Amino acid sequence: MKKLLSSILLLFVSVTIVFSQNNKPVKGRVTDESGAGLPYASVTLSATQKGTQTDSTGRFTIQVPNDGKTYSLVISYVGYTAKTVAVTGTDMASIKLTRQANEAEDVVVIGYQTVKRKNVLASVSSISAKDLKDVTVNSAAEALAGRLAGVQVTTAEGSPDADVKIRVRGGGSITQDNSPLYIIDGVQVENGLSTLSPQDIQSIDVLKDAAATAIYGARGANGVVIITTKSGKPGSLVVTYTGFYGQKYLTKELPVLSPYEMVMFEYERTRSNSADSTTFAGRYGTTWDTLKNYKNVPAVDWQKLVLGQTGKTQTHSIGFSGGNNKTTFNFNYTYNDEKAIVQNSAFQRNLISFKL
Repeated sequence: MKKLLSSILLLFVSVTIVFSQNNKPVKGRVTDESGAGLPYASVTLSATQKGTQTDSTGRFTIQVPNDGKTYSLVISYVGYTAKTVAVTGTDMASIKLTRQANEAEDVVVIGYQTVKRKNVLASVSSISAKDLKDVTVNSAAEALAGRLAGVQVTTAEGSPDADVKIRVRGGGSITQDNSPLYIIDGVQVENGLSTLSPQDIQSIDVLKDAAATAIYGARGANGVVIITTKSGKPGSLVVTYTGFYGQKYLTKELPVLSPYEMVMFEYERTRSNSADSTTFAGRYGTTWDTLKNYKNVPAVDWQKLVLGQTGKTQTHSIGFSGGNNKTTFNFNYTYNDEKAIVQNSAFQRNLISFKL
């Protein structure tokens, strides 16, 4: 009985030894470009059904057959380009994944779906975050000026907080509003660009013809501006900052007449008309001695008084984004402060956006 028991125990030990010799544990770590670990990345052994996931620090362990064959690991992660690496030992170096190229310029948002630009038959103008990131303006509408074909961007006056008018099809109505329909992340918003900072926009697609705007009904008759804001991506917390500071001043003043030159110009202009001559005599005088007094009148430069102050503009924008495979978030705060060159003209704004 003891011999039989010893034989069974030896049999189990031998089976265990054979099993351990047929598989070997391979360890490694998956990181992004900055070296931070990527949690819950997929690790699959090629030519087998075996697979695992990385832990919260990006580390993984997987059993690889120890039969002399060459195996490879396929590493994939949402938002990153998949990578295949050969198994060369039991302890592999860090496997670095790179983010997928931004395809915002190649994808157009139409209605309730996104379509590749080469498949779009409708008339669409697009602009991406890459085109807006270096624009030193505080208004998203101003940032579009001259960047969208067939879209007119104008301002009624020059104050920093002036409304910017966008016309996709021109002013076709004299009684109704000609503004386009604004859709921000699928939600209809009136005058949507006034509530966003350029730093918070991922892409803007403008639908211009009837085929593209038909899904929105009569409200889309003046065109549709579809705005997609930035979203978080699975992975480590990403902190971004954008800021600029600048000064404004009147670059060129118009040459104007002195008081004496102005009076003499009016004198010569009014000689041919008796009514104008009478008006001139009552306003400036009748004799040359009286007119010569204007040589000593100091000139008033209204250009400098009204437009002569040095304007200042500054913008600071800070963002936090991240998440995992199930939940992503993006928080952005933007502060705008602008002092125009016109007296008593200034503008301050605080914008906070949160996308979950």
